[in-house]
Amino acid sequence: MATYTTTDGVDLDVQDTGATDSGRTLVLVHGWSQSRATWDRVIPLLAARHRVVSYDQRGHGLSGKPDHGARVARLAADLHEVTGSLGLRSFDLVGHSMGASVGWSLVDSFGTGSLDSFTVLDQPSACVVQPWMTPEEGAAAGAILDFPSTEGFVGAVGGPDAHEPRRAFLTSMLSPDVPAEDLAHLFEENLRMPGPWGARLLLDHAMQDWRDVLPLIDVPVLVVGGEVSHVSPDSQRWTAEHIPGARLRVFTRAEGGSHFPFFEGPETFATALLEFLDGTPGPRA
Repeated sequence: MATYTTTDGVDLDVQDTGATDSGRTLVLVHGWSQSRATWDRVIPLLAARHRVVSYDQRGHGLSGKPDHGARVARLAADLHEVTGSLGLRSFDLVGHSMGASVGWSLVDSFGTGSLDSFTVLDQPSACVVQPWMTPEEGAAAGAILDFPSTEGFVGAVGGPDAHEPRRAFLTSMLSPDVPAEDLAHLFEENLRMPGPWGARLLLDHAMQDWRDVLPLIDVPVLVVGGEVSHVSPDSQRWTAEHIPGARLRVFTRAEGGSHFPFFEGPETFATALLEFLDGTPGPRA
């Protein structure tokens, strides 16, 4: 374990492990309200082949809980700083849920020069139907919320009585038969994020429209969906169709195909990710 302090003074908890002979480094970025602990089941399977870096994003897990920086763009800057501090000239990015949006923001601000590949894990390129979208365009990209429902949802998870809404939201992301101890573990990680700060971040995250970034991604991309995820697999198909050369992998329920396939089906997920990486050129730098 190590600590990296960002340029605006936030301590981030970083884990760096795994084999280095391959020359590849996987950087795992977790989603909203979770932590690097959600990767614990899959990291040993990946680290047997490659170096693996994971970290708690600001406001999450064991990292600092600032009052500032509740924006996806700041999280992307944190990713840029963390990888720079480790001397990574290029890396394979795996972004789960909001972590994929952090990756899109990284591309938007810094380009793709630092990426060897990008795995987009179950994140629509737009969550809210924006005024410039038709309802059909929003639905195709995966936008399932409008402005009023977004306001209500963000208010519920950030309010003083947010315990049950946060638990219900987390439960909706998992398979119906997920073991109770698994749900309890993920919810414990969820509660490490302060609610009001998390609500501000969630609003910023939900209101982004990354569709214009997708065609700019010129590295190998794997888009992952889940058969029983609350995110429609059709939105992941749409994302894959709009990223040049992207591959799509939708996990079935039996394979752990919820919003957390790497947690519910780590062996299957690791096999799919490693096979994807084996088919890419490798480090650019």
